[in-house]
Amino acid sequence: MPASRTLTLVALLALVAGCRPARGGHAAAGAMAISHAVVVVPTSPSEATAFLVLENGGGTAVALVGAASPDAEAVRLHGMAGGRMDPVERLEVPPGGRILLAPGRYHLMLEGLRRALAAGDTVGLELRFDGGSPLTVRAPVLRYTEAVGEMPPR
Repeated sequence: MPASRTLTLVALLALVAGCRPARGGHAAAGAMAISHAVVVVPTSPSEATAFLVLENGGGTAVALVGAASPDAEAVRLHGMAGGRMDPVERLEVPPGGRILLAPGRYHLMLEGLRRALAAGDTVGLELRFDGGSPLTVRAPVLRYTEAVGEMPPR
């Protein structure tokens, strides 16, 4: 095999080996889309954290106003500020914009877990938006480093 073909084959194999499909959950309805949805393996038997990306393809702002899961008694939106985690009532997603719910930023807290969650499980999340229908996504449960690796660049 000529050297140039060998180099091309090696480069192609390296490119393919570096690519992997996204593992996080995806869902869309109307102008809103959810991607990269993951739940972190809980360190507590009663709480877990979920990360995801919200995208608004519409021409007006849409607010996330609530969330639920069949696997938790409550799902609350939290934000990080000054090293503190505080509840957030609503999160505006600007028209044509996206918001990351990721470590050190906004995130969802699943409180009162109804079952033990382990890596490889899947959790249903229902996100509720003002003036619209809820959007449901299936989020895989991943170890923290895997969950963080699932998040797109900020």
